[in-house]
Amino acid sequence: MKSYKLVIAALATTTTVLAAPAARAATPVTFAMNAWIGFAPLFVAADKKFFGAYPIRFVHMETGINAAVVSGSVDSADLSMNEVIGDHLKGFDIKIVMPIDYSNGADAIVASKSITSVADLRGKTIPLDTTSYSELLLAYALHQAKLTLADVKSTNMPASDVPAALLGGHAVAGVTWAPHISMVTGNPKFHALFTSAAAPGLITDNFAVKTSFLKAHPDAMPAIIKGFLEGEDYIKSHPAESYGIIGKALGISPADASSQYKLVINPNLPEMKYMMTGSGHFKIIPYKSNVALVTKLMKLQGEIKSNQSVTEPDLFDAKYISAMK
Repeated sequence: MKSYKLVIAALATTTTVLAAPAARAATPVTFAMNAWIGFAPLFVAADKKFFGAYPIRFVHMETGINAAVVSGSVDSADLSMNEVIGDHLKGFDIKIVMPIDYSNGADAIVASKSITSVADLRGKTIPLDTTSYSELLLAYALHQAKLTLADVKSTNMPASDVPAALLGGHAVAGVTWAPHISMVTGNPKFHALFTSAAAPGLITDNFAVKTSFLKAHPDAMPAIIKGFLEGEDYIKSHPAESYGIIGKALGISPADASSQYKLVINPNLPEMKYMMTGSGHFKIIPYKSNVALVTKLMKLQGEIKSNQSVTEPDLFDAKYISAMK
């Protein structure tokens, strides 16, 4: 639990010294994340100081994000659904409190143009990062084609290495994400065979925290959610300035930030409520269905036992989103 510092301002006069009212200092909230365009509203909100008394401090990590939040090294993190499920089954009380984004073409199965349908992947070696949502996207696409992961030969590979594997002739199809997709599709012999735009809400980024953090800082999440939504609005009303802020945060140009941002969707408040509670009507896969899909995949892959199960209350704390107006 973070301590609160009291700042006392003393005003001296020739006869008295008056102490100003105590004021609570800002409480920084650490957020572990990798470089990802979906965090754009967080970057803008942080720059514009929309989080009020709970400013976010970004902790950039390529690996170890889940371990960092579980251990308490950071207050919050972007976690995938399978990570939160795995944490719960290991006894760690981690909760998703806000959807950050869902992929809208930022993840894709890329393939040689000789592969014209997902069904053509049968028997093929598919390089992908098996620890990421890439495997979920592949499983979902195969299911749509009445196939399963058993019908292909998945091989683990960092998403950044997939383009070289395909362009070097070591595989005819693979799964990766932006900006690596364009490295493949920029070659006229390759195309995007299936993208996350065909499954809105399947691949999500999620703001996750330990329950102990929520208890220690009950006002933090309302401030962060409010700031996030203000960040979304600011991107729409001040795009040029916002893409400059986003580009600086990611080490890319404003033009690249604008282009990449089209490949993700940051849900608005009604969409957030739908994703977390099922209340409303949107063409998005809600978390309830997402959990079922991810749990099934984890069982098929032997990551969890067939008799293990989870329910949404174990994984989510929707009260903050539900209370927002």
